[in-house]
Amino acid sequence: MTTDDALSAYVRQHAEQALLGLARFEYSTGEAIQREMTVEVVHATRTSLRRLRAVLRTFPESFPVPGPADDDLRFVARALSDVRDTDVLSQALLGEVDALPESLVLGPARQDLARALAARRRRAIEAVDRDRIGPSWGRAVELLGTWQQTPPHFVEPPSIRRLKEARDEVRRRVRDSQGAPEALHSARKAAKRWRYAAELLLPVEPKAAKHFDRATEFHVLLGELQDAVVTTEFLRDHAQLGNRSGHNGFTTGLLHASAQQRLEAAASRALSLA
Repeated sequence: MTTDDALSAYVRQHAEQALLGLARFEYSTGEAIQREMTVEVVHATRTSLRRLRAVLRTFPESFPVPGPADDDLRFVARALSDVRDTDVLSQALLGEVDALPESLVLGPARQDLARALAARRRRAIEAVDRDRIGPSWGRAVELLGTWQQTPPHFVEPPSIRRLKEARDEVRRRVRDSQGAPEALHSARKAAKRWRYAAELLLPVEPKAAKHFDRATEFHVLLGELQDAVVTTEFLRDHAQLGNRSGHNGFTTGLLHASAQQRLEAAASRALSLA
């Protein structure tokens, strides 16, 4: 297998994965789309879209595509992001509540939390239902179908230099963030691109392995931080609703404090890595 064959196979694999995921709910509505957009389908589809965008953005000279391709793929990935965030929230928060001593789970705290998360997921899926009728969604699906059938050839071999540039960009963003969560979220997206670009080159460039391992370390750590940010924001809103409805917010407060501690610890570790 040539270098070009290996790289084209990567694009085909993830175009097919994303297309299969989108096809699961392409013609579904109402309750059907709720059933088809499972945790696994949403995660796999979004991850493949992210991988393809990393190739486009890291190796533009090697992988020329139609002008709106990156924007269209980003549109679909963003449409799925709220669903994915809610799935991560649900797994983490409900698991954390279940691990608490019964004396710290006051009233219907778990039931309220589960209902709020289910409602958040329904709203996120309704937004996807609206977004998929737009032109960006249609162009993205068409592009994925083209890449699945005939993956593009790379005009020139991707350079390991691009991985070094991606690494330096991540480190710069982390240092410049001074620990601010919003800036570290930007660093996380750059780390994700670095990781997936390195993954693309693993079969053909031995030096890519060190980049992949290091990028994964940043990606995982900054992902934990972003999960904590999403958690604190959700719990803040949930507590406000609970106050208005008369429910005891003690358990929500415990969860919020725990998430805030994780956020601060992850920010500190990220700064030490850079």
